[in-house]
Amino acid sequence: MWGLKIRVECPYFASFRKPTSTSLILTYIIPPYTTIRGMFSNAMGLPRDDLRIQKWFKIGIKLIHIDKSRELAKILKLKGTGKTYQKTYPSAPMFREFLVEPKYEIFVVGGRDEVTQLYNSLRNPERPLYLGSSDDLVDLEISKPIEVEETEMKETWSVVEGIYEGCIVEKVPYKFLKTKKSFDVEFKTVSIPFKDPIKGTFKGFNFGGGENIWVT
Repeated sequence: MWGLKIRVECPYFASFRKPTSTSLILTYIIPPYTTIRGMFSNAMGLPRDDLRIQKWFKIGIKLIHIDKSRELAKILKLKGTGKTYQKTYPSAPMFREFLVEPKYEIFVVGGRDEVTQLYNSLRNPERPLYLGSSDDLVDLEISKPIEVEETEMKETWSVVEGIYEGCIVEKVPYKFLKTKKSFDVEFKTVSIPFKDPIKGTFKGFNFGGGENIWVT
């Protein structure tokens, strides 16, 4: 297997809206796996509904820095089919969470050809790269692909599936499921280490420098 390490910095703001939030617009503190794959798809120039990338890569996420804030926003509530919309509900002010200059490290594991293709695409993307909304542009620092092997680890600073003590727990979108012409979303419950590493016995990949990462 081959691995790729990507340092992601949002130089201004970012927001990864939780779909279940209504009266408050809440954000995940990490980009969902679906959001990361969307950035990769943009870089590679894949069509909107092309889901092949879900089979190509396993993804690990490491939180480096976040500073959460919120603002009062006026939200225009619309109802429609996607092609046309009607303003059937009154607009209303509500609080919207956002992240200030968040930083992450994204780890990718896959076949050599696919990882190499992603590396080249991120360096020379087909379309503009962003995380969250299209205004949330990103700066990327991309390491060269390396060969990685699965290993057993006793602790990690990366996101891990399940619930662990001392972590922030989120239920995040993982991948899209297509049934005929409709789509559904599969979620994963993950623990995000914040002050201390997650301790336990995990299967992961070593990216060098003692960096053991859980991927899914």
